[in-house]
Amino acid sequence: MPCDFIIIGSGHNGLACAGYLARAGAKILVLERSTRVGGGCHTAEATLPGFKHNICSMVHTNIPLSPVYRDLELERNGVRYVYPDHLRGTIFPDGRCLVMYRDAARMAAEIARFSARDAKTFAQLVEDYGEFIDSTYLPLMYSPPLPPSLQTAELEKSQEGRALMQWQASTPVQLLDELFESEQVKVHFLARMTVLGFPPDAFGQGWICLFRILKAEAPICVGGSQQLAEGLRRVVEGAGGVVKTGVGVKRILLRGNRAFGVELSDGARLEAAKAVITNVEPKKSFLQMVGEEHLPPAFATRVRNYHSRGRSLFCLHLAVSEPSQYRAGADNPHVNRAFSQEMFCGTVADQVQAYQEIAAGKPPRREMLQITLPTLFDPSQAPPGKHTVLVWQYAPYELAQDGPQGWKKVRDEYAAHCLELWRSYAPNMTKDKILAMTIQDPTDTVQHNDNMVNGVDVVGDMTPDQMGYFRPFAGWSSYRSPVEGLYMCGGYCHPGGGVHAGAGHNAAGVIAEDFKLEKWWQ
Repeated sequence: MPCDFIIIGSGHNGLACAGYLARAGAKILVLERSTRVGGGCHTAEATLPGFKHNICSMVHTNIPLSPVYRDLELERNGVRYVYPDHLRGTIFPDGRCLVMYRDAARMAAEIARFSARDAKTFAQLVEDYGEFIDSTYLPLMYSPPLPPSLQTAELEKSQEGRALMQWQASTPVQLLDELFESEQVKVHFLARMTVLGFPPDAFGQGWICLFRILKAEAPICVGGSQQLAEGLRRVVEGAGGVVKTGVGVKRILLRGNRAFGVELSDGARLEAAKAVITNVEPKKSFLQMVGEEHLPPAFATRVRNYHSRGRSLFCLHLAVSEPSQYRAGADNPHVNRAFSQEMFCGTVADQVQAYQEIAAGKPPRREMLQITLPTLFDPSQAPPGKHTVLVWQYAPYELAQDGPQGWKKVRDEYAAHCLELWRSYAPNMTKDKILAMTIQDPTDTVQHNDNMVNGVDVVGDMTPDQMGYFRPFAGWSSYRSPVEGLYMCGGYCHPGGGVHAGAGHNAAGVIAEDFKLEKWWQ
């Protein structure tokens, strides 16, 4: 079929970009190597029939509030979210817990159980920065990144902005030590960073820590994460676009320095009248599909140096006969009905040590656990009265002695170890309550979605050199590439990995401007 744009990869960013452009009147062809759409938005009966497990994504924090949800009318296309009443519960080894609430006054009261001074500090942060966060958080995500000079110039104008600049230069641990006195409060808020893969002691991430302290949500996609991808596909096809699965792209075709189409795995060639858009991670997109010989040397070097060396995830998918009940429920019963329960030991130093162990290729032997039961909020994901559980333990991709293949030797023992750690907090989860279990070690994650290089679920480390104006590469954060007619739209672009469709939305805007398409969504 003749088309204007070919999009390589049907991850949610590629589908969102396709949806915007198709509704702008462009002829769209989306090519997907897998037999299903969605990339990391994947739901499967991984344990027993009727038990739906979310394989590579669970948290779609920003989607329901995003311009994508509104512009593409996702609810009309079958995508719906439910909101747990309570956000997250951090459980400490001493049996206490700290539950995160949406309401700032209620959150301050919860913090006051640990420190009256910290509760006042939190309330002051809300007063000083709450409106700023609310007014900038989504706009910063759903627009191309600003040059650092513009951001700095704006922040320099106020005392609060200047404090933000200093905090941004610091580590999350430094920021939390400056703000709070209670170890439990610091552990709770540090977990907001480490769950995204941000190292707790890395410089240049303090500002993000403040965002994570003041901004949180936990919507559950009804029917599982796959439903978001299916809804986006309906948007594309409803606007006349074509989505083909089971079609692998081998090469991006060039005429001089211009991309004009793709060569498929079977040798067939397809042309795009306007441009090719890649949702595939940068090393495959540029070093393999384009070819390093066709790239400016400096750009090729940046692609080679794009890194995914952070923490990965060791996952357990469980089918269970009853929900977990935590000892910490005696301290605050809401912890049992929170979106997730996080057991990250008892001190900030424990989290720092765990990340150091991960960097050294050692799976942490102490708990770095995050647990979610989506069926508490969406019963359709399991048979009546039954539940699914997703257990995350933060872990390295490469083991110190044997590399990635070492997981084959230790995965069963490590799974049993993680279950015992969990049971020490939730004693009702005895072996007879677990109806079936599937292990997903970091190498399995790559098999499910090789965009997640080294099992890094945010498609490239979220470090200061790979964030904002520098993501994926300095000078190339505009979703364009040095190859004319070749654009980028994946999670390796700003605003980064995770399920929010920010990169797809932003890429569509840039492409519409370049080809003078109507930006109907503005």
